[in-house]
Amino acid sequence: MSVLTRKPAEDEATGLRGQAIYAARQVGPLATKAVPMAQQAAQQAVPLAKTAGTSVRQSADGAVVWATPYVEAARHWVAPQLEQSAYALTETIAPMISNALISASRKIDMPPQKPSRRRSRMLVASLALVLASVGTFLVVRNRQASVGYTAAAPMPDSEMTGSDPGMGYETDGSGPDADMNGHPRVV
Repeated sequence: MSVLTRKPAEDEATGLRGQAIYAARQVGPLATKAVPMAQQAAQQAVPLAKTAGTSVRQSADGAVVWATPYVEAARHWVAPQLEQSAYALTETIAPMISNALISASRKIDMPPQKPSRRRSRMLVASLALVLASVGTFLVVRNRQASVGYTAAAPMPDSEMTGSDPGMGYETDGSGPDADMNGHPRVV
């Protein structure tokens, strides 16, 4: 390619083209010779491939027959070793692990919290308040029952002046007594 232009020089183009043509002419006869050789190799590989499966299978069977006594001998040796190791672990390491887990659980566990005294004081105070209110209710109810009041129907003022002699109030019409905090006197 020329330094001043982008077009390749004509002598370079013809040179590359000529080299490519020369290489193609040499490869052609080699390729025609390679095809029969590849066909011959493939024909020879087919019977080998067919017998390879049986030969591999026979070799594997032979390996199993050879290895079986060695594997059985190893199993007879390993079984008592494993049992002895299990006893050793149970007697030595397992108690240490167990003790470590127990001590860790005791360190992690929080002690139970005692109920606060404030709660118990609140419980006692509320119980005392309930008992006092129940006692007050019972005293008021007993007084009303002894006087003859009913809680369902309060009495009008005309009945309290003594117009009805069966009510047990004073009938003189003098009104409420000053010693009774404004309530009429019961006879």
